[in-house]
Amino acid sequence: MVRKSIVLISIIFITLSCFSCQRQKEPIKIGISAWAGVEPAELAAQKGFYQQRGVSVQMVRFSAYTDSIEAFRKGRVDADMQTLDDAIRLFAEGKKMKVILFTDYSFGGDGIVAKAGIESVSDLKGKVIGVEIGTVGHFFLLKVLESAGLKEEEITIISIPAWKIKEAFLKGKIDAGVTWEPYLTSTAKEGGGKVIITSKNFPKMIVTTMVVSEKLFKERPKDVQNIILAYFDALNFIQKHPMDSYAIMANAEGISVEEFIDHLQGIQYIDIKGNKNAFGKNKDGELYQVARQLAKFLYEKGVIKNLPKVDNLLDGKFINKL
Repeated sequence: MVRKSIVLISIIFITLSCFSCQRQKEPIKIGISAWAGVEPAELAAQKGFYQQRGVSVQMVRFSAYTDSIEAFRKGRVDADMQTLDDAIRLFAEGKKMKVILFTDYSFGGDGIVAKAGIESVSDLKGKVIGVEIGTVGHFFLLKVLESAGLKEEEITIISIPAWKIKEAFLKGKIDAGVTWEPYLTSTAKEGGGKVIITSKNFPKMIVTTMVVSEKLFKERPKDVQNIILAYFDALNFIQKHPMDSYAIMANAEGISVEEFIDHLQGIQYIDIKGNKNAFGKNKDGELYQVARQLAKFLYEKGVIKNLPKVDNLLDGKFINKL
């Protein structure tokens, strides 16, 4: 009788252990939308780098970036590729999450397009400028104005999403607008205007990240570490086989290789060294100050209701192990 009980307990234990193993092997879902700066995460999947690192990953592609954010907010994906300001927004709302990786920063991909006659930022005084209020584009605009000795009160701002700036510009509703590529160049060309300044003049201000849920961060640290390793495997592959890489990433976005290469001109991938500089050893990396400034900006503009401690959002634990 005792022997039967022991056997039964053993069977139950083995069954539960197997069930636990199966749960651990569930694919980690990573949300992604079209942006050249985050496509190495897709490349890692296409080339089998996640699998080679021993982690099962499912890339979940969204046609709209906002849908990707919403999926992460509601827990439909475990990780997501999103800008630092959006990560701060979610964190301020109470989402338990971590920024574990910086993927790229805008290096000319964002900027201000202005109508003919406006040659510099100083010429924006008294003009009507389109920008989506409370976004990193708005933050960028204020920093640009500050560099030219202008205040926000010296211009008129109309809140317009970046992808609608072109329409407003061509219709003459605004004198200038903050947008990103490919809208930036095409707006200037079609509207007879000029790009007067870009993020190349303010590098490391508009940054994209990989975020993960706190649950994933705590419960599957080895898998998180391997996802980061696979991501850098992809960056290495890009360096060694650029055209093959561009073809795969362009196909994922449904655009031509030429278009993808054009988009790359406005960004800069952040490698391991760049990530270590960004995070630092003791929450003293170069992007902590940017994150704090962004959080303060979002709070002062009423975009978020409380000022979050971004030091608890950014976590370079896995980067510093590389």
